[in-house]
Amino acid sequence: MTPARDTSSTPGTGPRGPVAGLNAALDGIAQLFKVLATLCLAVMVGLNLFNVISRSAFGVAYGWIFSWTLLLFVWMLLLGLFVYVRQRRDVVVDIFVTCLPTLPKRIAALFACAVGAAVMLAILRGAPALLSMQSAKMDGIDLPIYVRSMPLFVSAGLVLAHFVLDFISIATGARPAFPKQTEPVEQGAVE
Repeated sequence: MTPARDTSSTPGTGPRGPVAGLNAALDGIAQLFKVLATLCLAVMVGLNLFNVISRSAFGVAYGWIFSWTLLLFVWMLLLGLFVYVRQRRDVVVDIFVTCLPTLPKRIAALFACAVGAAVMLAILRGAPALLSMQSAKMDGIDLPIYVRSMPLFVSAGLVLAHFVLDFISIATGARPAFPKQTEPVEQGAVE
């Protein structure tokens, strides 16, 4: 059996059909979430800058800004969860797995995808009960508490789709298991 090669950067190769379409959609959603997370950060900085200037210049501080800052911070983190996983920025300890032959490496990658999918399913399984308990209004904001946790479940659903597509791509040989990283190592970084 020949080792699978990384075809993700070669045009015209890699997954085709519905898997490729779903991968492209997930990449688009990840880009949208990245923009939304950046907007959350920009609004947080703007609101807090306004509050600091208002407090120092006029002696007036707005308490609702703290509540919105917390909400936007949570949204930024939970939207960023999917982006982080999708762009393969998550921590992967693959020192031993990369030394394995192709078949055991593929089995390990499939197992990792299955575990990731199982964790996302566990999060999503608890979503209806958790959301139904969070109907009270947030402090300082006239929105239900479940608005704060909605991005968690959206990201969890998208991460689940990411793991399922990775499982399919690895199982069919369209993507190699534990491909070598192509990004250059930053100057001074420890490997």
